[in-house]
Amino acid sequence: MADARLTDAEIDKIVNLLTTWQGKLSWELLLRRVRPLLGRDFTRQGLDKQQSISIAFKQAKDRIRIRTKKAPGDRDSDLPPELGAAQRRIDNLVAEVELLKAEKDQFFERFATWLYNARSRGLSEIDLNSPLPPVDRDNSERGPKPKKRGKH
Repeated sequence: MADARLTDAEIDKIVNLLTTWQGKLSWELLLRRVRPLLGRDFTRQGLDKQQSISIAFKQAKDRIRIRTKKAPGDRDSDLPPELGAAQRRIDNLVAEVELLKAEKDQFFERFATWLYNARSRGLSEIDLNSPLPPVDRDNSERGPKPKKRGKH
């Protein structure tokens, strides 16, 4: 499926699905839920290639393993419905925080790599912090300027 590329919004939907996932989880089950969510099919490899989805999947699997190891008396079924809903919301928020922490750690690793590469190439902090050039949006909307012809 070379033409089925994930947009950032679609990746966010899948990550959100994984952070709120309840029950058994496998790539096959995820793919079954993604199809109606996005309206098209993906492969396990296509989803796993996206770093955010891969992290969210692994964390969801870990959360489910921990939940299934709890004693039967610790289940949400013993709670009144309001508290059960609140507990599920807390679990979802905790999962989201864990995902964001993992992503932050990966950004720090990437930054360390960039910092090393920049220093090894002689770039200073001033070079790295210099502002981007301004974008001339009007120019791109008008199209390319006609070339000036010289005098013959």
